[in-house]
Amino acid sequence: MAEKRKERFLVVTTMKNEAPFMLEWIAHNRAIGYDDFLIYTNDCDDGTDAIARRLEELGLAAHVDNNDRRIGKGGRELSPQRAALRLAPDHERFKVADWVICSDADEFLNIRKGMTLADLVEVSGPADAISICWKLFGNGFHRHYEDIPLTEQFFCCAPERGFTNFRGAGIKTLFRNNGTFHRMGVHRPRVAPSRAPEPENPYAHVTWRDGGGQTVDASTITWRTWKGFTHSYARLHHYAIRSGDSFLVKRDRGRTNHVHIDQGREYFDAMNTNHMRDYSILHHVPGMLTELGRLRSDRVLNDLHRQAVAWHRAKIADIKSRPDWQAFIEMVYTHPGRSASKPAPADAPLEEPVDE
Repeated sequence: MAEKRKERFLVVTTMKNEAPFMLEWIAHNRAIGYDDFLIYTNDCDDGTDAIARRLEELGLAAHVDNNDRRIGKGGRELSPQRAALRLAPDHERFKVADWVICSDADEFLNIRKGMTLADLVEVSGPADAISICWKLFGNGFHRHYEDIPLTEQFFCCAPERGFTNFRGAGIKTLFRNNGTFHRMGVHRPRVAPSRAPEPENPYAHVTWRDGGGQTVDASTITWRTWKGFTHSYARLHHYAIRSGDSFLVKRDRGRTNHVHIDQGREYFDAMNTNHMRDYSILHHVPGMLTELGRLRSDRVLNDLHRQAVAWHRAKIADIKSRPDWQAFIEMVYTHPGRSASKPAPADAPLEEPVDE
C-alpha cells in the first residue's frame, strides 16, 4: 500500500513593523506543522521586509513587496491585507498548498494536547473548512517591552467561555485548497455563486466545522462564532496588545486592514483582557524554542532580529517623548485590563458589525 502523502499547510500573512516578533511566530507555526509562509510586507521601517527576504533566501517562506496595492483594471488601491488576500491565490506557494489560513503576526494557534495541524485535521473529520475562535490576551500588566517570546510572557486573557466584548468572537479559518472556495477573506474563504455546483445554494456542498469538529451550515458563516461553537481541539491566541510599550508602537504604525481607524482607547479597552490566566500554550513552547534556535543560528537572521529589537526600543523612546501622547501613555500604563461590562455569551448579538 502506498504511503499517504503529507499534506502541506500554508499561512498567508501581511506585516508592517513586526520584526521583533517575527522569528518566534515563524518558529511556533513551524513547530505545530505549517510548511510554508507567504509574507506580504508594506511600508516597513524596522526590518520586517529584510527578515522576510532572508527567510525566502533560506527557503522557509516567500516574500512579496506589498507597497503598490492597486488591484484590477481600474487600479483601485486596497488596504494592505485585502490586497494580499486578493493576490495570494496566484502565487506558486499557494497553488501547491493543501490547506491555507490567513493569520497575523500576533495570532498563535494553540492546538490542544500537543497535537499538530495534521492531527487537528484528522481528529476534526472530513472538512473543507475549520474555523477557530480567537482568545484575547491582554498585557498582563507588563508595561515595558522585553525581548522574550510572547508565548512565554503573556498569560492573562479573556474567559474560556463567553466573550468580554464582541471583538473576542472573531474567527480565522483553515480551509482546504481544493477549488471549493474562490476567494480568500480575512476571517473565512468564500464561494462564488456563479461557479458553485448549485448557484442557488452555493455552500450546499461545503463541509464546515468549528474548533471542536462540529459541523455547521456553511451558508451562515460570518466573521465570528455561531451558537454552540466549540473549542475542544484548538483556539487562536490573539496577542493584540503585547506589552504596554509595544502597543504604543502598534498604534503609531496603524492597521493593515481598517487603515483609517485609530487603535485608540476603545480598541485598547476591548483587547486588553486580563480576566484570567491560561498557560495551555506552553506545551508548544519546547517545539517553538527548538525551531527558534534553528532560525537564530543563521547569523543574518540573528543580526536582523537584534537590529529590530533596537529599532523597537528606539521607537518606544521616541513615542514617549511626544507631548501629545502623554495622556494615552498614562492610560495604557494604568489600564486595569478588565471590561466594566458583563461578559457576553458566545451567541450574543453584536453591538456593532465588523467589516471583513
